[in-house]
Amino acid sequence: MIVSSCIWLLFIDPNSIISVALSGADNGLKLALMLCVIYIFWMGLAEIAAQSGLIKKIANLLRPIIKFLFGEQTEEVNGLIATNISANMIGAGGAATPAAINAIEKMSKPEQRKASPPMIMLFILAATSLQLLPTTIIGILQKHGATEPQNIILPTFITSLLSTALGICLVRLLCRRS
Repeated sequence: MIVSSCIWLLFIDPNSIISVALSGADNGLKLALMLCVIYIFWMGLAEIAAQSGLIKKIANLLRPIIKFLFGEQTEEVNGLIATNISANMIGAGGAATPAAINAIEKMSKPEQRKASPPMIMLFILAATSLQLLPTTIIGILQKHGATEPQNIILPTFITSLLSTALGICLVRLLCRRS
């Protein structure tokens, strides 16, 4: 496919190389800027939630789930895990990632050379990211002219619920076996 595309561009339509390259660069830059704005917005909202004490309240609400999935952790780690889970639930994966990285760093010990089961669980939860409201994707779909972007809410919820449940079961099963 690559070879045939190169032959097409070089021998059949060489004038289109520059226009296609410029168009691709323009579209890539626009997408990168749009994602940057979304990321900045969610990071700002996460910081406001942390400063206002909302994260601590969410961590308290999620405490039974966090304890079941991650065992006993410090209050700081519980807050970071709650931030990750709640940001993923509203589709703000960009704001969720730094919280997960910080939580994993706080869970690790200097002499530790392997990931612990709680670290693996957090990685899987961050990767599968249960989403109640995929706001970032809805925003991107709206930006690109989708007529009914909210139609992805139910399918996104169902698939993310199934992938999260499967991930939790596999981590529990495989960590117990090892």
